[in-house]
Amino acid sequence: MIKKIGALMLALVMVLSLGSVAFATNAADMSGQSGVIGEFTTPDTPDTQDDTVVIYKEITAYNPESCVVNAPTITYNYTIGAATVAAGTTITDNASHHNQISGADVNAQVAVKAGVGSPTITGTDVRVLAITPTDQLNASEYGTANRFALTLDFSSIDWATDGTGAGVYRYVIAETTTTATKNAAGIAEGTIAKTLYIDVYVDGSGNIYGYTLFNNNSSIDATTSDADAASSAGKTEGFVDDPANTEYTSANASTADKYYTFNLTLTKDVVNDAYAESTHHQFPFTVTLDNPTVTAAVLPIMTVGANATQSALTAAAIGTGATLTTWTPTIADSATVTYVGIPCGTTITVKETNNVTGVTYNSVSTNADTDAAAKSINTSEDSNTATINCNATALTAAQENHTAAATKVVTFTNTLIQISPTGVVLRIAPYVLMLGAGVTLFVILMVKRRKTSEEEA
Repeated sequence: MIKKIGALMLALVMVLSLGSVAFATNAADMSGQSGVIGEFTTPDTPDTQDDTVVIYKEITAYNPESCVVNAPTITYNYTIGAATVAAGTTITDNASHHNQISGADVNAQVAVKAGVGSPTITGTDVRVLAITPTDQLNASEYGTANRFALTLDFSSIDWATDGTGAGVYRYVIAETTTTATKNAAGIAEGTIAKTLYIDVYVDGSGNIYGYTLFNNNSSIDATTSDADAASSAGKTEGFVDDPANTEYTSANASTADKYYTFNLTLTKDVVNDAYAESTHHQFPFTVTLDNPTVTAAVLPIMTVGANATQSALTAAAIGTGATLTTWTPTIADSATVTYVGIPCGTTITVKETNNVTGVTYNSVSTNADTDAAAKSINTSEDSNTATINCNATALTAAQENHTAAATKVVTFTNTLIQISPTGVVLRIAPYVLMLGAGVTLFVILMVKRRKTSEEEA
C-alpha cells in the first residue's frame, strides 16, 4: 500500500511538472498591483488568473480632524465594451521575461486586438456602484482614500469562438456619472480619467493569464523597462489616485473624487442659577441647516452626551430656502451634542429658548463663526442667533472645526439676572404722605395762632 501511494504521488509530481503554466488560487485583484496582474515572476512562466478582476473607485474624504464620517448618497454608473484599437497598436514587453525559452534575452511583441464578447462590470449591481450614508468613510485634514470594489467579469467569453484565440484583447471602461450628480452629493470631481482601458492576456488554451489597467489607449512598450511602460501608459488600479500617493499632505493632494465635511459640537453653560445646574435642566435649542448645493441625502453622525437629548437623525437632503433641515436638541449645563460629517457649504444657525418659569437670563454664544449677541430672554423667549459655517463655499475644504478636538465648541452661556425687590416706593409712600400732611397742618396751625394773637393784641 505504501509503495502504491508513493508511486501515485510520484506520478502526480511528474504530470504537474510537465506543464509550464502555474495556476493562481486567488481572485485577480488590482489592489496594490499598480495596474498590472500576472507579471512573470519566473521567465516564460505565467500564472493563470481568474476570469474576474477587481478594480477600484476612490472617494477621498476630508475633515479638519481624523475621524469617520457617513458617506454621501451617490450612484456611480459604468460601461464596459470593446475598445477602438488603432492600426499598429502593439504590446512589447521587456526581454528579461523570456530567457528561459530562448536562452537569451528577447522582446516579445504582439498586436493588440479589440475586445470581444460581452463582459460585465458590477459594483453594488451590474454597471452600478450605489453609495449611501450606511457606508462610512475615513476622513482627515488632507484627505484619506476610501476604495469601493468594481468587478469585471470575462467568464462568459469563449476566446476561441468569440475571438481569435491567444493574444491581448483591449476593452474600454467608462464612468458615466456626471459632474452635476457628484456635486449634488457634495462630491468635487477629481482630475483622474473617467475612461480607463484594460488589456486581457489570453494563452493558447483559452485561459486568462494577465491584466493591465491604464489610462492611455496606445501602444505599450517596455523595451527599456517595465517602469517606463507603466508610466507612459498611465497604469492604475482603477478610478483612483496614483497608487504611489500613499499619504496625502498639503503638498501632495489627491486627484480622485473628494468629499469635504466638518463637525459641530454644541454645549451649555449656566451661571448664577444653582437650581438649573443641580437639576440638569435642559434648554431647548433650534438648529437649522441650509445648503443650496448638496441636494442628495446625507446623515451626519450624532453623539448625545449625558443630560442632553435629541431624536435620532435620518438620512435626508439638507434643503434650502423654505425647506431647511431643523434639529431640536435639548442641552443642560455642561452637556454636549456633537454632529460629525456635515457637508461643507452648509450654513448652520442656532438659537435657544428660555423654558424656565419666572426667571430672566442673559444669553450669549461663543466660538461660533458669528456669535449670538447678548440678549435678556424672559420665559418662552428666544436668544439671538449664532451662525456656524466652516466654509461658505461647497465642495472645498473646511478651514476650521467646531469640535472639542479643535477647541471650537460653540457654547451658549445663560447668566441668571437677579431681579431687584420691587414696590419699595409704594410701601413708604403712605408714611411720607402722612408726614407731609402733618408738617403742612402744623404750619397752618402756627400761622393761624400767630394771626389770632396779633388780632387780640
